[in-house]
Amino acid sequence: MPDQPPLPSSSVSPPWPRTVKTIAAVTFLVLGALAFWRFFEFVQLFVLAALLAFILHPILAFLQRWVRLPRGVAVLVTYILFVVVIGGLGLLVGALVQTQIGGLINNVLETVRGITVFVEQLLVRLTNTTFQLGRFRLQLPPIQASQVLPQFYESLVSQASEFIGQGGSLVTGVAQTALVTLTRGIVMVVLSIYLLLDGPRIFAFLQKTAQQSGYGADAAILIEDFQSTWNTYFRGQMLLALIMGVLVSAALFALRVDNPLALGILAGVLELAPVLGQYLTMVIIVVLVYFQPEPAAGLQPWLYTLLVAVVLFGIQQIQGNVILPRIHGRTLALHPVLILLGVLMGASFAGVLGAILAPPLLATIKLFSVYIWRKMLDVPPFDDEEAQRQEPRETRSENG
Repeated sequence: MPDQPPLPSSSVSPPWPRTVKTIAAVTFLVLGALAFWRFFEFVQLFVLAALLAFILHPILAFLQRWVRLPRGVAVLVTYILFVVVIGGLGLLVGALVQTQIGGLINNVLETVRGITVFVEQLLVRLTNTTFQLGRFRLQLPPIQASQVLPQFYESLVSQASEFIGQGGSLVTGVAQTALVTLTRGIVMVVLSIYLLLDGPRIFAFLQKTAQQSGYGADAAILIEDFQSTWNTYFRGQMLLALIMGVLVSAALFALRVDNPLALGILAGVLELAPVLGQYLTMVIIVVLVYFQPEPAAGLQPWLYTLLVAVVLFGIQQIQGNVILPRIHGRTLALHPVLILLGVLMGASFAGVLGAILAPPLLATIKLFSVYIWRKMLDVPPFDDEEAQRQEPRETRSENG
């Protein structure tokens, strides 16, 4: 056999050609997209775990900085406090709103009946009215009213029943799929524990990987902005939901609206969906108030409803112009129309979770899109303020 040529003595791996790099990148993106689509349910679970870790991180940081606990012990104490606080609040709120929720359901049914009576009266007026169009006279036959009303009533009742059923779907779902729900909850908590324990290592690994190609300073700024966007947004939204729930409950209680606490909790929950939530709150409360059996202060229903609508509008203006800028500042820096479209698209794609995640996800896409666009145009990728943050990092990396 002929002698084999000697292997090269150099241990340096040869670089990939540009074509191979392109194929590898495209293959990686395609496989990643397929995996995301195929295992989307687990992606949602991971996202919920990440959200829980984000929410609990300030408690962990406090225990580490001021109580001087090791990170592992601090994580354990954090989750014990979380379970105790959430359990206590759940029992307290459940006891307070049990009667309120029952009254709210009755109000929904009364509203359905009120809408039916309103439509019936409207149809009776139409059947007794003759419309003159030139030489033609039009009159709605009475038989059509008798045909439309039962269908309309059945439709409203079915819609209301569906709404009420959805309101109690959480309890029903837990009762039917207790084992699956418990398993998912345990997995989510375990994932969030690992994220809290190894969060700094994950971001350090990403920055170290970027450092190998000379982009360590860029990666540090992007990671810092990414963390700031998501942390500030979610903690701000929870605080905003709490404030709006308290304000709406207090206002409705002062106006003697039925079930103010339940409606306030509903307003706080809907506030988690930016822009869209406040409009849904306004519509739901106004409709329920208009058909409330006994309007307060002896006012006419339309005048009482107008008063409630004006108060809610004032609360929303205070929220948008005073409270929101102080909580979020310029965290998102997105136009409200873009946020609304993002919430609608997120809700259509991933339900409630998609609606809640849409604003910070849009802000993240904007963050990386601006960076990529500026790099493609060979212009500085960061603003002056961000560039000043970059200089100390570059100095430390050179000295290190």
